[in-house]
Amino acid sequence: MKRNQKLILGCLLAVLMALAPMPAKAQDDTNLFNHLGVAVSLGTDGIGFDVAMPATDWAALRAGVSFFPAVKVKSDFKIDDNNPAIADRIDLEAKVKLFNAKVLADVYPIPNSSFHITAGAYIGKDEIATITNTSMFIKDPAKYGKLGLKVGDYRITTDKDGYIDASLKVNSFKPYVGIGFGRAVPRKSRVSVSCDLGVMFWGKPGLSAMTIDDWGNKTRHTFSSDDFGLGDSEDFKDAVEKSEKLTVWPVLNIRLSGRIF
Repeated sequence: MKRNQKLILGCLLAVLMALAPMPAKAQDDTNLFNHLGVAVSLGTDGIGFDVAMPATDWAALRAGVSFFPAVKVKSDFKIDDNNPAIADRIDLEAKVKLFNAKVLADVYPIPNSSFHITAGAYIGKDEIATITNTSMFIKDPAKYGKLGLKVGDYRITTDKDGYIDASLKVNSFKPYVGIGFGRAVPRKSRVSVSCDLGVMFWGKPGLSAMTIDDWGNKTRHTFSSDDFGLGDSEDFKDAVEKSEKLTVWPVLNIRLSGRIF
């Protein structure tokens, strides 16, 4: 976590230094970095805030953050576990939460047009959702202990009250490419509206959970669909396989931009 925070702060610092206003003479000669814009956005990447400056007549740089307020998603699964201590069905609750810094460059290939191509990256936590059960894995935790759902050679552990500690993880560094309409820094007015459409490449999601083996050794393991064996929960395996296919996250947002100077 500390490493991710240092990486985010370092990237933002580098971009903000690059966006620092140039001396007046240089601005007069080149018209570069001579404006500052701020924006708020709303979309599938969450609520966003950023600052922007034109790098040339045909490009602009943006740096900011985006976050997704916690959203809860509930599902239930058939367990298919032959262990008499394990419940036949289980209710799970996933709390989705995204937070990323973003460093983006807009390129305007058509002169005097607001159409732009964007490339850059989102950088943030690798954990995009926490997962726990709202019904008991273990029929009687006091009698049967802390064993939970069986997945291949592993068995997910529960705490003394019968709850699991799991999460869905992706890459911390998420490249982004997209297109859009609108200027990062308004040219002819103080305020403008723009939109962006693109994809965030965050890699194959993995299910991370505390597990215990037959010898009582505990470790945190990141599961894939290949970990499932015969007799394991087919419902749960299907859910993991579907999540693995979501290697990119579609980004569609609308930005309200204002020019400070």
